[in-house]
Formats: sequence, structure tokens, C-alpha cells
Amino acid sequence: MSTFAGVHEGAEVAALPAKSQIEYLISQTSPSLLRPMAFFVSWNGVLTLAYSGFPPALMYLKQSLNDTVEGLPAEYSGSKWPKTSLGALHDKARLTPEQLDRLNAICREESAKLVQDSDEQAVLVDKLTVVFYQCRCLERRMLEHTIMMRNGQPLDARPPDPSEQERVRGVVSEADSPDYWFLASKDGSRESHYRNSYLGVTLVHDLEAFRRGKGRQLAQPALGAAQPVNFGSALPGIIQAFRSRVDLELPGLYCWFRDDSLHSTVRSLMG
Repeated sequence: MSTFAGVHEGAEVAALPAKSQIEYLISQTSPSLLRPMAFFVSWNGVLTLAYSGFPPALMYLKQSLNDTVEGLPAEYSGSKWPKTSLGALHDKARLTPEQLDRLNAICREESAKLVQDSDEQAVLVDKLTVVFYQCRCLERRMLEHTIMMRNGQPLDARPPDPSEQERVRGVVSEADSPDYWFLASKDGSRESHYRNSYLGVTLVHDLEAFRRGKGRQLAQPALGAAQPVNFGSALPGIIQAFRSRVDLELPGLYCWFRDDSLHSTVRSLMG
């Protein structure tokens, strides 16, 4: 029977019934870190926090899901690079070229606060949640099931592969293109797109620091760590400063998703 990279060595994936496949693969994946890289104006003007790339453990998990779970829809482009969507334009708003220039400047300046080797800024991914949602921003959820990732095992602190990091940098650098205003100002993905009723199922990591107002400690510290680290404890303050600056310099343009809904999508499962 075949095994897959990223899951515990010797785990026999094919032997399990399909209904438990997703939960099994997650439970055999080591905890890892998403490291914030840049604030970014995505298509349709959506404001996001981009991470430096999926670390190896999550890349292997995503590939294992694609290879072994039957019936999954094709992966959407939005989950092929790791990010957290922070807010969307109000329904009747459209970015002007001047507003995009101002937003890009804010993104560059606020991104300078992000430090790749800061564990207090890093997102500890030690569990994933299958969410049956009622709206695309996940502020309304019908059901959710949280699955721990090899609970008690040491952190896999490997950074994303260089090719993965370069791929994400390529996405973020699109905002510097002279023609990017066309993509950033397109119709769609406004507030109602995210908050109106829409049913679907997705696999995400919820940002724990925004739900409890503090960072998250790993049950088993990384090898060589002197003491537990509050992963992500500095992130809420950095993101709030970004939101406040956007509201100050471009008032009334954006709606912000609720803190307790902030997440990073690993894979859409349905819808």
C-alpha cells in the first residue's frame, strides 16, 4: 500500500475508508508555521495578509488530499497561495488608480513591520477545521469539526521550499505592475459577496490569536527551545495598525471581516 510524504512514515493511507480520509491525513501531519510576509491588495481590491508560502508539511498534506480524496473539486486559485483575507470594498466602491497607489504604499510601509524569523508574528498551524459555512468570509458557520495535527509532536519548523517562496513573491509583486489597477478595480468580491448567504465546505486554520486575544503555545516545544513561545501574539496589533491606517487615509472604503472569522484556507472541499 502506498504512503505519502508529509504524513507519518509507515501510515497506510489506502487502507482507511473514504469518510475518514481527510481526518486521518490531517492527524498524521506535523504542526508547522505560516510566516506573514506582506500586506497585499488582491484582485477586486480585497486586502490580504500574504504568508511566505506553504511550509513542507502543509504542501504534502495538500498533495495527499488531492491524490487520495475522491470527488474533491478542482482547487481554486485563492487557496494555492497562503493568505488571510482581511477586508473587502463596500458594495458600491471601486478603487481609483490614485487610491490603489495609496493602498500599495500603505502595504509596503506596514509590511516593513513583518519579520520572517519572529515567532511572535508566526501563525502556529497545529490544528485544522472543516467548516460548513453560511457565508464566504466564515463569519457565519453551520457546523465545524476541528482536527489536531499529530498532537504532542515537535514542531516542523522548516520554511517553505525556495520555489514556493518565489511563487508567492511573484503573486504579491503583481501589485507593482502598471496594469494592475484593472485587476484591483474589477467588479465582484465586494462586501455582499463575502457576507451574503452562501453554503459551502472548506478546510481552514483559524487564527487563534484573534479568537482569544493571545498567542498560542505548542504542546511540545520545538527541539532546543528554552521555553514555550506565544506564536502569533504580536500579529493582532500589527494587523489592527494596518486596518486603522487604511481607515484613516481612505475613510469609508473598506469593510473588515470580524476578528473571530480570520483564517487561512488550506483547501476548499465543496462549494
